[in-house]
Amino acid sequence: MRFAAGAGLLAVSLAGCASGTVTSGSSVPSPVAVSASTAAAVSGIPAEALLQSADTRGAEAQSLEQGVFPHVRPLRPCGATPYPSDSTRTDVVAMRYTVPGAEQASTPSTVVQFVGRHQAGGAAAQFTEIGAALEKCPGGLGKDQHKWTIVDSDADSMLVRIEQKVSYGDEDPATVAHYAALSTVNDAVVVVADLGWENMDGSEQLVRDLIAKAEERAAKIK
Repeated sequence: MRFAAGAGLLAVSLAGCASGTVTSGSSVPSPVAVSASTAAAVSGIPAEALLQSADTRGAEAQSLEQGVFPHVRPLRPCGATPYPSDSTRTDVVAMRYTVPGAEQASTPSTVVQFVGRHQAGGAAAQFTEIGAALEKCPGGLGKDQHKWTIVDSDADSMLVRIEQKVSYGDEDPATVAHYAALSTVNDAVVVVADLGWENMDGSEQLVRDLIAKAEERAAKIK
């Protein structure tokens, strides 16, 4: 992420329409046991362009099925409404990593990486369209909603907080915050999201760290 990690947070909460369906981490389908190299070969995006286990505290990549975590593939605050630039995407891959906590025996995080390669100009167009969607559809904390807040941004990357009300077990619904970073690297759109663990928050700092590594990896996409 090319803006400074210590820059003042914009925390721009915008008012508007609802977003997609909320699902607690405990009910999310298990990832498909497909390696990063296999998934990348199928997608046409080289495996070395994805986050590696050295980037993710040893976590191995697992391919995500279509329809799992769709709101961050890429960021879709307005739900399933297609972006005009979707038609310029030529290759796509989505992976999931169960990243161990920073301290021993601490809670892991469910991290999702999305990479889409576009025709010339398509990635920049998609970044602009996603920014407009965040203004149009910030969502809220009602039933089956996400609330989208821009935390930080620059010309070709942004960090977003995604909040939702989650019920876990017999507990009352509580607000859980996840974080996602969006970046363009040449003709690729890259998303890294920390979707927490069950009813636990994601980590803003982990997303900042991983998007910087993901940008370096994605530079290998030609």
